[in-house]
Amino acid sequence: MRAKSTKHRTLASLSRALPGVLTLAAGIVVWQVVSLFFLPVFLPGPAILVERMVAIYSNPASYLVVGETLLQIFEGFVVSMVIGTALGLVMGLKRSIELFFDSWIMVLLTFPAVCWAFLSVLWFGLSQIAAIVTIVLIVFPFVAMNIWAGTKAIEKNLIEMGRVYKADRSLMLRKVLIPQLMPYIFSSLRIALSLSWKIALVAEAFGTGGGVGQRLTNWFQETRVDMMLAWGVSFMIVMVLIDLLVFRAWARRTFAWRPQLAT
Repeated sequence: MRAKSTKHRTLASLSRALPGVLTLAAGIVVWQVVSLFFLPVFLPGPAILVERMVAIYSNPASYLVVGETLLQIFEGFVVSMVIGTALGLVMGLKRSIELFFDSWIMVLLTFPAVCWAFLSVLWFGLSQIAAIVTIVLIVFPFVAMNIWAGTKAIEKNLIEMGRVYKADRSLMLRKVLIPQLMPYIFSSLRIALSLSWKIALVAEAFGTGGGVGQRLTNWFQETRVDMMLAWGVSFMIVMVLIDLLVFRAWARRTFAWRPQLAT
C-alpha cells in the first residue's frame, strides 16, 4: 500500500513537472533557430553559450571572481534582512513608529537604484563597501514592507493571550510572532536574494569591485555579447541553485505540516 502511494506521488510530481520541461525545451529550440540569423558573438546558440561557460570556468581564477561577488551579495543580503525584518516587525506592532517610517519607506522604495549606486561610490569610493551599502539601501525597504504587512496580519487574539499569561518579549517573539511571520520571512528571503545579486552586479559594473559585474563591463566594452551572456547566465544558475537548494528546501521542511492547495 505504501509503495503504491509512493508511486502515485512520483507520477503526480512528474506530471506537474512535464509542462515546465516542455516549455523549456520549446524555448531552447526557438533560441537556437533565432541565433542562426546572427553572428555567435552577438547572439550565441545554446551549444555555443555552453562552450563559452565551460571556457570561463576552466580557469580557476573565475571561481575567485564569483566568490568575491557572492561574498558581497551575502553580506548585503544578511544586513538587509536583519534591518528590514526588525523595522517591519516594530512598524507592525507600534502605531507611532509605523506613522513615522511609513513615508520614509515609500521614499526609499521609489528612490532610483542607479542614484544609490552613484552615491555609494561617492561616499565610500571604489570599494566593496560601496556595493554592500548599495544593496542594503535598495533591498531592506522591500523586506521591511513585506514583514510590516505580515505583522499587521498576525492573529491578534494570540498576542492578547500571551499578554494575559504574562509571556515576556522573548517568548512572544519566538512562540507567537515568528511562527506566524514565517511565510512572509521566506517571501522576503527570496525577494532579497533576487534583488541583491542584480544590484551587486550593477554596483560592480560601476567599478566598486572586481567581481562578475566588472567582467560584464569588460566584455561590454569589447562588444562580446556571447561572453556577457556566459557570465550572466552562469551566475544566474548559481543563484537559482541557492534558491532551490537552500530557501525552497528550508521552506518545504518548515511548512511540511501544511496541506498543499495547488494541484
